[in-house]
Amino acid sequence: MRRVKPAKLRGHRLKKLLVLILSATLFASATAQSARQSQKAPPPQKPATVQLKEPTPEPTPPDQGDIVERIDTDLVTVPVIVSSRDGKYIADLTKEEFTLKEDGVPQQINFLATVNAPFHVVLLLDTSASTREKLGMIQRAAMTFVEQLNNADKVKVISFDDRVRDLNDFTSDKALLRSVISNTAPGEGTKVYDAFELGLNTLRHINGRRAIVIFTDGVDWHSDRATFDGTLKNLDETGVIVYPIRFDTRADTERLLREQEAQTNGVGLPTSDVIRGTGGRPTTTAPTFPGGDPNSVPSGGQRRGTSLPDIIFSRPNIRRPPSDPQGSPTDPFPNPNPTGAPPPIDRTGGTRTDTPNDSIKAMLDQAYLTADSYLRDLADRSGGQLQRADTLAMLPQAFAAIAAELRTQYLLGYYPTNRAKDGKYRKIQVKSTRKDVAVRARPGYSAAPIANSR
Repeated sequence: MRRVKPAKLRGHRLKKLLVLILSATLFASATAQSARQSQKAPPPQKPATVQLKEPTPEPTPPDQGDIVERIDTDLVTVPVIVSSRDGKYIADLTKEEFTLKEDGVPQQINFLATVNAPFHVVLLLDTSASTREKLGMIQRAAMTFVEQLNNADKVKVISFDDRVRDLNDFTSDKALLRSVISNTAPGEGTKVYDAFELGLNTLRHINGRRAIVIFTDGVDWHSDRATFDGTLKNLDETGVIVYPIRFDTRADTERLLREQEAQTNGVGLPTSDVIRGTGGRPTTTAPTFPGGDPNSVPSGGQRRGTSLPDIIFSRPNIRRPPSDPQGSPTDPFPNPNPTGAPPPIDRTGGTRTDTPNDSIKAMLDQAYLTADSYLRDLADRSGGQLQRADTLAMLPQAFAAIAAELRTQYLLGYYPTNRAKDGKYRKIQVKSTRKDVAVRARPGYSAAPIANSR
């Protein structure tokens, strides 16, 4: 027989069961809510504001970049070429391997622009009428020169004849430079000094390695502003290295002058009494032709003020020398006046040897002596080298030699201990402590007076 529990006991157990169920329910609810909250994405936060600052560029070591001039004193720059005894360029010297003296006093070398530093190059092209038959090859050689420069180098092209044309800003765009060079055209006259002065002025305030390459016969006729001596003085103050390429027009000029003499009986040709000299030194001004104003136009229509070869090329009915495919003159054309032909010309020097009172010879001797002296001085006083292209076949080689040297040129900079700006010439001597090397540098500079200081 089943025993029945008292009602009080059953009620107590039921109450305990309800408490357990309620506790379990509350725990399950809390657990579920916690799980839901943990799965819920956190609210987005406002990003912190970050102030971006332009990075401060690392200072360029003095021996790796352009030179920055100080204001308190003028920096003297010295282009330097170093080669081995067998003529090979040396491009790995350090600043510590150079020594420099000014007027015998040792100087501290503050800067060294190495051979990797970019160049600014002014390319001066003589486009006088005497280059007309040769201009194509001149242009090709100039374009090849540009291609041989480093990609960071910048070039400005200036052409000159009776006008000086600044054809472009400094640029490393070689396609643009090729276009500029190919569009040069011949004119009259030859303003060598004016063109060089313009090229020098464009480089005057540019820091770093600078050079002028000038292609010309050097005969100036007729510059308006600049002079032989004035351009050399300005060169001494700026420290630009110059590479003249001299092409020879003497024989062609004399041959054509003599042909003109035979056809005109000497009318209009200059005579020896118009050639001026100063104490045996080449004249620093171009020869003066009869007729007064060098820019006047006489009744015959010839514009005075042209270079010597242009006097011939600008006259009517005077034939130019024929040219071979390379552009160099061939043998002289037949004499148009056999009965009154002038005596033969000495082909080795382009001058006659049997006429002691020869005005043509005197005029050409003086003009070309002055031209050679000028181009030689440009090279010697700047530390550059004169290249001769007596035939156009030599022209590419001359340009290539200059490009090779530019790629291996150092630039030293120092602040002289003698700070006087008195316009006096100071001698510079640069040597290397490395054995068996030859050093070439400009021999000195002019300390610009305060009135002309930069």
